[in-house]
Amino acid sequence: MSRTSASFGTLLGQRYELRQRIGVGAMGLVYEAARVDDGDEVAIKVLQQHLVDNPAILARFKREAHATVGLSDPHLVQVKDFQCNPDEPPFMVMELLRGQTLHLLLKQQGPMPVARAAALALQTLSALGTAHRAGVIHRDIKPDNLFVTSTEAGETVKVLDFGVARLLNEDDAAAVGAEAGAWVGTPSFMAPEQVRCKPVDARADLYSLGACVFQMVTGRQPIDVADTVALFSAIVERVPPLATELRPDVPEAFSQVLAKALHKNPAERFTSAEEMALALAPWAAPAASAAPVEVAPELGPEPTSGPFIDITESLPPEPVVPAPPAPVRRSSLRKRLWVVGATVVGLGVGVALWL
Repeated sequence: MSRTSASFGTLLGQRYELRQRIGVGAMGLVYEAARVDDGDEVAIKVLQQHLVDNPAILARFKREAHATVGLSDPHLVQVKDFQCNPDEPPFMVMELLRGQTLHLLLKQQGPMPVARAAALALQTLSALGTAHRAGVIHRDIKPDNLFVTSTEAGETVKVLDFGVARLLNEDDAAAVGAEAGAWVGTPSFMAPEQVRCKPVDARADLYSLGACVFQMVTGRQPIDVADTVALFSAIVERVPPLATELRPDVPEAFSQVLAKALHKNPAERFTSAEEMALALAPWAAPAASAAPVEVAPELGPEPTSGPFIDITESLPPEPVVPAPPAPVRRSSLRKRLWVVGATVVGLGVGVALWL
């Protein structure tokens, strides 16, 4: 049976009326919608029409819903319903968020104070800890998948898009319906083991978040290479600079926390989201908006997507933060590298999958 397409006024699942389109992604279109029985506002992500007959894409879309449906955390976007009916496109019903992605926030405001970055990172680690304890690895943590909402109480982060998530008892190919040896994630934020098509665990998500926080405070990605092939090689071989080298007012000890999260060897990173949160906690202030710092960002364009409506907020001054702990020795991080260079040269063994 053919499936009808979704548009303004379409009634999905005999319950949700689409009002306006608020986002576009690689797989889906996101609409603001309302339940016809009680008027409750929701966001609905609809699989794009030309993808509904692709089994691998459909499996990935279903995964995004099912990976989070059993998880409860204030920093995970709430999935309320998922339907895959024969006469309409598959769709996922989520809470409606008002704000913007971290990518857009950084693009508009530039690098942020350390206290604000640490506070947003702690919220993200709360969501990741909940997912990891349930055996779910996100595998695509990046600024475009971290959504920031602002209220009088401060800022709240919501982690989006579990479309390429992996359960710890699955292999990577089965997790996304891809062939073995496929790259999964967004290249600039992928851990070295993801680039090498190796199995990943929670520490890959912590690496990706470390890359996000690095960009939050410096305006640059830790491995900043334009060419994709060279980028893969650099992720495996090149040691990122310390954040304090790009922005001198970043505390040395805070830079060392990021360096630990970004270590090439997973065994040298934080072992859990909780451990990384403890390391970042001394720098975190309440997640109220703060004035951007004067460091010019170097952010490339990235498509926006997600259950959101963009807004721009005015920002108060940076809060005072407690003194950080003693720094970790940098030499130990520099010496214990993985020498893997040749792994990335044979790019023909897999395909890159990123949103």
